[in-house]
Amino acid sequence: MKWMKKKKCDSCDKKQGCSECKKYQDKAFELEVDEELQQERLIEFWKKYRWLVYGGVAAILLLTAGAEFYKSYQTKVRLAESDIFEEATLKAHGGKTDEAISSFKELALSGKTGYRVLALMNLADLQMSKGEKTEALENLKKVLSASSKKDPLYLVTSLTYVGYQLEDGNPDELLKVLEPALEDNYFQGLATELAFQLLVKQGKKDEAMDLVREALANPAVSAGSKARLNTLKGE
Repeated sequence: MKWMKKKKCDSCDKKQGCSECKKYQDKAFELEVDEELQQERLIEFWKKYRWLVYGGVAAILLLTAGAEFYKSYQTKVRLAESDIFEEATLKAHGGKTDEAISSFKELALSGKTGYRVLALMNLADLQMSKGEKTEALENLKKVLSASSKKDPLYLVTSLTYVGYQLEDGNPDELLKVLEPALEDNYFQGLATELAFQLLVKQGKKDEAMDLVREALANPAVSAGSKARLNTLKGE
């Protein structure tokens, strides 16, 4: 044992037998026994729980690898859909409307990122230009249903959706679609212009004028919108 290696203490030259040496030897023996017991407990613990430890480490490694794989996968998908969207946009600007519609449809059907929603919006615009109003409105509905009502994308789409139906749409339905935009400082002016026409169509001129006055009193509404609202107000 380790304690046997010390043959004498600091207070004498005797190899063994003095009280100081005896105390030292007893203490060393106790420490060594305690150390051996701890090692035995550790070995027993490891034998009993090592598979749990292995499993925990494996789970951490798998989760980390899985997160990295998913992140890499998402990046690849986003880049691929970005290329499809860019190509379709170039076709649309180049006058290749049918090809652009085909590409946007593909992305709208199979897209997994935000480019799917952008594809739906662009697809609706091209369909309206070809007189395919029913299909265009259906695609805009998909954008509205896929977006939060406070999302700028929803607000922009709601204005477009209502604008396409001012002449023949259901005023009650369209006014409900416009509600989030009417409560947003940035879009309130444009939304009020559309809502004014819908309310007047229903014979609700007083409600229409109240909306106009509310928008005019809002300092966040742009000067251009206020000028158009004043025209509607008759000033």
